[in-house]
Amino acid sequence: MPGMLKYIEVENFKSYKGKQRIGPFKRFTAIIGPNGSGKSNLMDAISFVMGEKTSNLRSKRLGDLIHGAPIGKPASNRATVTAVYAEESSDREIHFQRIIINNTSEYRIDGHTVTAQQYNEALEKIGILIKAKNFLVFQGTVESIAMKNAKERTAMFEDICKSGEMKEEYERAKAEMLKAEEDTQFNLNKKKGIAAERKEARLEKEEAERYQRLNEQLAEKQVELALFKLYHNEKDIEEIKEELSKKSRMLEKENKRREKIENEIRDKKKEQGVLSRDLTKLEQQIKESETNLNKKRPQYIKAKEQTSHMTKKLDAAK
Repeated sequence: MPGMLKYIEVENFKSYKGKQRIGPFKRFTAIIGPNGSGKSNLMDAISFVMGEKTSNLRSKRLGDLIHGAPIGKPASNRATVTAVYAEESSDREIHFQRIIINNTSEYRIDGHTVTAQQYNEALEKIGILIKAKNFLVFQGTVESIAMKNAKERTAMFEDICKSGEMKEEYERAKAEMLKAEEDTQFNLNKKKGIAAERKEARLEKEEAERYQRLNEQLAEKQVELALFKLYHNEKDIEEIKEELSKKSRMLEKENKRREKIENEIRDKKKEQGVLSRDLTKLEQQIKESETNLNKKRPQYIKAKEQTSHMTKKLDAAK
């Protein structure tokens, strides 16, 4: 809820010994005074109760923020700073309190002890960002901001408005956006590819249907060809059967003729056997005759010589 700082209560904080109340503050409040009067310590008190680190409060340790501690004479072992914040809408007051006990720090809201994180979250609800330091402008800050370049000022504004904390989410969202764009482009290309594939599939389907029709026509023609061949085969078979029947009848005649010839051959062979036996007998008789002739040849020669001799004697006698 919008509101404003009403007043500050400090106790043994830095130059403020004991309990002091500073305020009330207005919408615009100017704090003036000579050097060493405590103006910077008031800024430090506000920064301290708003959760600022000790190193940014011109001190090394928390204990040094207790009044008198830097010179070794602390006024107490604790110091407190309380900021009273008033909401404009309801005039409700919220007490933010930070306590130093020795070198430790304790946080309280409306008298209830809380953790540092809960304290920071409560401050963030009223628009105070500790990391961005958007609740105080220190000496030299304006000049420092004026000297920043555009990139540095942008980073500072992002810290103030907490947009820097959204960087990771922004980067994630940007990555998701780029991925979505890539997916969209991919889906577009895929859609184009699918359209091309559908066109190609349609052409392939038409080609397949044409191929199917041609296959069916080919099957019909093949059936016609098979029937044609079957018809002519049957016709050829009938002609061959007739020719075979003729050949069978001729073969039967030839077989009968062959049987007759074979019978004649058997008869002739029988006659040949008889003649062969007769021939053998004649040859044997011839051999015997020749043997006898050979035996009588010398007598024949001798008789022939005697006959020739007698003929010559006859002729001589005549």
